[in-house]
Amino acid sequence: MVLVACRPPGYGKGGGGGDDAVEVDAAAGSADASGADAAATCTKAFRLDGHSLASAVSLTGSFVSWAGTAPPAIPLTKGIDGAWTGSYAFAAGMHQYKYIVDTSWIPDPTNPNTIDDGFGGTNSVITCVP
Repeated sequence: MVLVACRPPGYGKGGGGGDDAVEVDAAAGSADASGADAAATCTKAFRLDGHSLASAVSLTGSFVSWAGTAPPAIPLTKGIDGAWTGSYAFAAGMHQYKYIVDTSWIPDPTNPNTIDDGFGGTNSVITCVP
């Protein structure tokens, strides 16, 4: 029996380091919404500046089947400084994501790790290694 791991098209071609990893903190003490063991997750905090006039911002990606609305996309909260923030506990592995700012889908401007989205743009990439 031979097991083969497949990588999505464009894997490893994004900007940033060789393995497209983003540093994340290990989650502590609880399971995420999917019931995954907390020891096998990484909690990542997100912050999007420069969109204080937006009426809604969500986080979407491969981890929520690219949902276009919240939920299941992850709604972010607007702070008094105008920045949108939130967090998500990722299962181990590589995940692609974008922000939805009102109706526009944009990659994370603070994450240099990207991958071709297949539609002429890029997705941001985060890798969870608990």
